[in-house]
Amino acid sequence: MIRAERVNARAVAELAIALALFAATSVWGTSYWHASLRAGRQPAFYQQYFEPAVMMACGRGFRLASPPVPAVSAFLQLKRDTLSCSEIPANTAMTERGLVQKAWLYLLTAVALAWRVLGVSWSGLGPLIGMFFGSTIVAAYAIFRLGMGRLLSLAGAAALTISAVHLQNLPHLRDYAKAPFTLVLFALVGLLVARPVTWRRLLIVAAAYGATLGIGYGFRTDFLVDVPLFPIVVLAFLPGRLTDNLLPKLSAIAVCAATFVAVGWPILTTVQQRGGCQWHAVLLGLTDGPTDALMISRGPYSFGHEFSDDFVYASASAYAVRAEPGIGHVEYCSHEYDRVTGRYVLELARVFPGDFLTRAFASVIQIVQLPFRWFDQPLPGWWTGLYTARRLVLRPLRGWGVLPVAVTLLALTAAAPRLGFFALFFLLYVGGYPALQFDVRHYFHLEFMTWWAIGFIAQQALAHRRSSEGGWRTTIAQIREQYEWRRATRVLATVALCLLGGLWLARGYQQLRVTRLFREYIAASHESVRIADVNTGTVNPVPLRRRADLDPMPAAMLEIDFDRAQCSTQSAVMARYRAPYDEFGRRVDAGDDSTKGITRVLQPVFGGFEGLVFDHVNPHCLNGVYRLSAPERIPLLLSARLADGWERRRLYETLAPWRWWRR
Repeated sequence: MIRAERVNARAVAELAIALALFAATSVWGTSYWHASLRAGRQPAFYQQYFEPAVMMACGRGFRLASPPVPAVSAFLQLKRDTLSCSEIPANTAMTERGLVQKAWLYLLTAVALAWRVLGVSWSGLGPLIGMFFGSTIVAAYAIFRLGMGRLLSLAGAAALTISAVHLQNLPHLRDYAKAPFTLVLFALVGLLVARPVTWRRLLIVAAAYGATLGIGYGFRTDFLVDVPLFPIVVLAFLPGRLTDNLLPKLSAIAVCAATFVAVGWPILTTVQQRGGCQWHAVLLGLTDGPTDALMISRGPYSFGHEFSDDFVYASASAYAVRAEPGIGHVEYCSHEYDRVTGRYVLELARVFPGDFLTRAFASVIQIVQLPFRWFDQPLPGWWTGLYTARRLVLRPLRGWGVLPVAVTLLALTAAAPRLGFFALFFLLYVGGYPALQFDVRHYFHLEFMTWWAIGFIAQQALAHRRSSEGGWRTTIAQIREQYEWRRATRVLATVALCLLGGLWLARGYQQLRVTRLFREYIAASHESVRIADVNTGTVNPVPLRRRADLDPMPAAMLEIDFDRAQCSTQSAVMARYRAPYDEFGRRVDAGDDSTKGITRVLQPVFGGFEGLVFDHVNPHCLNGVYRLSAPERIPLLLSARLADGWERRRLYETLAPWRWWRR
């Protein structure tokens, strides 16, 4: 009875702390929203797609007006901040034709409910934004409690509350809304690993994980990446041997899956019928912008130079007609498009496995640096003293985020290998998947991982200090005696060698596959293209052959050969496109002073291509321009610049650690 009363008292205390923390941080988040608006910062969360939320708030259901209501259109285009439901005529016809927002059903429903209470207004969304922020901080507090006491957990929550990168992403509702659901999912799997597991607790957590995942999926379809997390944790990281309690484990996985399907059914059916563009997002993440954000050194090729939906659609459509002749038109973001882009991503992963691993490792390293990268205050003039002090504390730690994480991994492995392996898996999986499209809006909420490591180290040091009768030297000696540090070091060193060995093997395999791919380009049948004028700025038309069955984008592969000995350092070529495909254009240098001999510039071009424009190129510099006679015979068409002797150089991306300390 006494023990039950103590448990109840602790539960009540935790609930009280959670409610107080939610209230305080919700107010803080709301105040930041209003301060951001006053500063003239316009949040961006695809407001033009929020018409169903407007109609729901005004009692018209999850539908669109037909024809559009001018007042609603002006509101969605941000030409006005507020809208009265009375401005929607009572006789307005409603339709589901053209309704592509069903994959956002729960997000738009949440906004509609807020508007019903607060009035239809963009600036009036502050309380809803604040509630999302408060929920995120409470979920982070729950994660911190799995490794430390209340005071340190509150300190970790406070660090996230004033985080610059966290707050700067807060106004962008669509991207920020996934933060609370994601952290709740992490808290649930952490609870299974860190606390004793009973049959009842396992099923409750399974149902909670599935329900949270299903709701989150209705906010952002990105949550599919969290689907494998629960079964992996249940099968691999619960106490006991892997084969122990298989029936309860499989039952929990089944409960989680059933709950997810039940809660997320409206979204799942919509994506199945109409598509969701998930693989499209991965292809966007392979373009040069996210690649450079990962701070890795690129190879002599590119998966796509422009972070553009249109460019990726053109590339994927061109791939489709090469991989599946006769496929015909593939509608953007349709179910068929999802299938084609999924196949395209898998093909790239088969040819470039080393790059996919390199990107994942680079993502992990950058994620653990998050607390020590954003020093400036999120808004000019907003709590200047607080953020000045924060900058003074964190700036000297720039680049050292790896240290507390490594120490925590070592300590957990020394205390209990199961916990250490789980922490390592969690770090690699959760820290690595942002590489799929490395942009801060996809990973800002993962800052908690490094703060958790710091708090865990502090908690262990304080706990041992309180139990020690001597000074800190005695405490450190006790810690050394209590844990299996040598075993943990050997285990983690072995794991590190396996990871590096896997990366080395993947790169070696990729070197062979990419060499073969580029040799196919070079050996393929070519047609010479006549270039009339290489003067700077002159467009040299290169017609594309279009077949009626290759819809919607014709594609061709060009090879532009330069004699580096005859070129200047400014010599370059650019593919010129007509509107609206101007962004497809790309400037490629003929090479640098270190290259000699013939440099081949391989450039796929798509519909809208007008011709080639040369810059600082003389007739002797240009060795020839060629077009592949049958590019459809080569599934992957990538742009590349191959200098003389390219076969002996690295054909894979590499980590660039010196860059991580500069940002």
